[in-house]
Amino acid sequence: MSQVDEIKRLLQEAATTMKSDPKGAVAKLEAAYGIARQTGVDDDAAVVAEELARGWARRKSAAKSLYYARKATKLAPAQKATWTTLAKTCELVANRTRGEKVARRAQALYKAAAQSFKKASTMAKDPEDKHWLLELARDAASQAKPKA
Repeated sequence: MSQVDEIKRLLQEAATTMKSDPKGAVAKLEAAYGIARQTGVDDDAAVVAEELARGWARRKSAAKSLYYARKATKLAPAQKATWTTLAKTCELVANRTRGEKVARRAQALYKAAAQSFKKASTMAKDPEDKHWLLELARDAASQAKPKA
């Protein structure tokens, strides 16, 4: 079995077990990420990193989720999907951030989400998709403003 086939198999297994066993699914994704990094194909590693960002978000680990979402954008900066994953991850973590002491952290995450949505909109070819991403960027930017 080639390494690409092994990555695909691990991604499929992780996808089928993500809801019932997120811990096991993340372990499979971590293995797939290791294989993808060994192959040296950044696009493959970016796809697995996106899935890891989603998996760690499901396990409620904000730091690891953000780490892998950012890693995906560094591995494949010309892919719209990596930027939307980063933006959605930032929004998710910001939504989960509650309390007056961490309000600035949530605002920074919303600002990062707005920037990521804006970056993804520059890569969109469909005008409707571009408009939708810009609208999401505006919404995130308004959330980033301090509350009165």
